[in-house]
Amino acid sequence: MKKAIFLDFYGTVVHENGPQSYKVIERVFNSGNANTPEEVVQHWSRSFQKRLEGAQGKNHRLQYDLALESFEEVLDHFNSKENAKELCDMMVDHWCNPPIYDDAVKFIRHSNFPIYFVTNSDDSFINQAIHNHGLQANGIITSEQAKYSKPMKEIFLYALEKAGLKAEEVIHIGDSLRSDIECAKAAGIEAIWLNRYNKPVPKGITAASNFEGIPKYIS
Repeated sequence: MKKAIFLDFYGTVVHENGPQSYKVIERVFNSGNANTPEEVVQHWSRSFQKRLEGAQGKNHRLQYDLALESFEEVLDHFNSKENAKELCDMMVDHWCNPPIYDDAVKFIRHSNFPIYFVTNSDDSFINQAIHNHGLQANGIITSEQAKYSKPMKEIFLYALEKAGLKAEEVIHIGDSLRSDIECAKAAGIEAIWLNRYNKPVPKGITAASNFEGIPKYIS
């Protein structure tokens, strides 16, 4: 029997991108030699993810510091003269003020289960975002606290310990197959893929296209 819901935040409850992050992409594209804005996004994502996956456990570093280094590398790669810190601070504004999905708000506010956010984030970013959107949660577990980031299962093991729950008592909901679904399952937690863009669903994966389709899977 489930006793609580673990819920991803960025990309699941709130949009992965917003006005500020799109401005960052546009500025790098307009000032450098990238062929398309999408090329900027893909290169930054790879650069950031590489640093994130190398910053686990005793090597943990704040998301802000990793993002700043990634911007410095991206600007150099695309021969852009933009200021890395200025762009990074714009991303912080996005992380603190992301647009929210209406169906997520309804789901959280009417949930019959305690909600715990489990997210790759510095504490200050998600705390500000939750405050700005007037959300309530029974707990907030971040990579800053756990010293591990998804897709490392240790962040979920830490979340279970902090919440005082067993893996079989929790269900996790998230938008990333690798970072949310596979990672949660590695920690023994049942997971539901929030597949907003109706991508092909791999065999053995439970998926819903929005939060309205989630309740039937939770009992």
